[in-house]
Amino acid sequence: MKPRTDFFNAGLTYYVLIIFFVLVRISTAVDLFSFLGGAESYILNGLIQIGFMFLVPVVMFTLLNKQSFKTTFKDFRFNKINFKSVLISIGIGVLVFLLNIAVSSFFSFILQLFGYNYSTGGGTIITSYPFWMFLVNLLITAILPGFCEEVAHRGLLLRGFKDLGMKKAIILSALLFGLMHLNIEQFFYASIIGALLAFLTISTNSIFPAMIVHFMNNGISVYLDYAGANNLFLGDFLSEISSAITGSNFFVAMLIILLVLIAAIFLLVWLIYLLFKQTTGKRIGNLVKDFKEQFDPNAQTDAKQENAEGALVQPESQTSYLKEVSLKIPAEYIGINIHQTRKPAFKEKIFLYSTLILSMGVTISTFIWGTL
Repeated sequence: MKPRTDFFNAGLTYYVLIIFFVLVRISTAVDLFSFLGGAESYILNGLIQIGFMFLVPVVMFTLLNKQSFKTTFKDFRFNKINFKSVLISIGIGVLVFLLNIAVSSFFSFILQLFGYNYSTGGGTIITSYPFWMFLVNLLITAILPGFCEEVAHRGLLLRGFKDLGMKKAIILSALLFGLMHLNIEQFFYASIIGALLAFLTISTNSIFPAMIVHFMNNGISVYLDYAGANNLFLGDFLSEISSAITGSNFFVAMLIILLVLIAAIFLLVWLIYLLFKQTTGKRIGNLVKDFKEQFDPNAQTDAKQENAEGALVQPESQTSYLKEVSLKIPAEYIGINIHQTRKPAFKEKIFLYSTLILSMGVTISTFIWGTL
């Protein structure tokens, strides 16, 4: 019997994850968990994040591949990054939050043109927002999603899609990330952010930058809600942005969004470049340095002229050696091949197609209900 591929295992695992997620959404829609009272959202969010987004991908993928958990975390790119990379990722997270405001505002406007009634979040007025509640919301809304959702999407899915090539892996994982929210209001900007997070994960060959960016994006939003309720620094930031957009005519609003996008994108590209230099750039630099030391007569010692087997490296082998090493760079240093190396068979795509059909159906239904 032919062993299952990573593509099939990832598709099956993610399908199970989505099934559980949809069942919880349906259950909350019919008030099945109303007996939990005010703790309902906290308990269900904890279940979704820890249970579905983290445990299901890690445990199922480990069992299906018949490997150790250590190997699974390595497959999911739990590779360390340095302190500078952490700081750069925090900066990227701030910019992503600003881009999120612009992009979500744009798509909400488009949806309203099609007759969609944007949700107002219920109408509950917060009269008290203590610090302990801020910490709980930070855990549920920023820390857990930043960690667990990245495991499911930038860990599981990018591992499963590695043979599709970088471009297809990024697009497909981003699409599933947007659809995972099962909400037309979040689909568009979540897909765009998902593509960026996938690119960061691939270009650095580490899941940690994406986790930090995800946490910062959600965490800033949580802080602004808390600051707004307690008259703290930047507490009126979102309301001022909203007033500036909604209080202007269409062309002024689009100009504001465009200017924010242009400024943020320039800074974002620069920070991503710096992050790449601190991660993959350094690894490739070390590879080049090792190559020069191995073949440069002025830099060599007698010990460095010997390869791992103890045989002397001949100068005429430089070209073939460099060619062999360069072909290994994509897979070894970014964890994925640049171009597609294998086309999955139809039976391998069954669960991926099922996931797309189910999540697209639910997402489209939220648009239909929003226009009625």
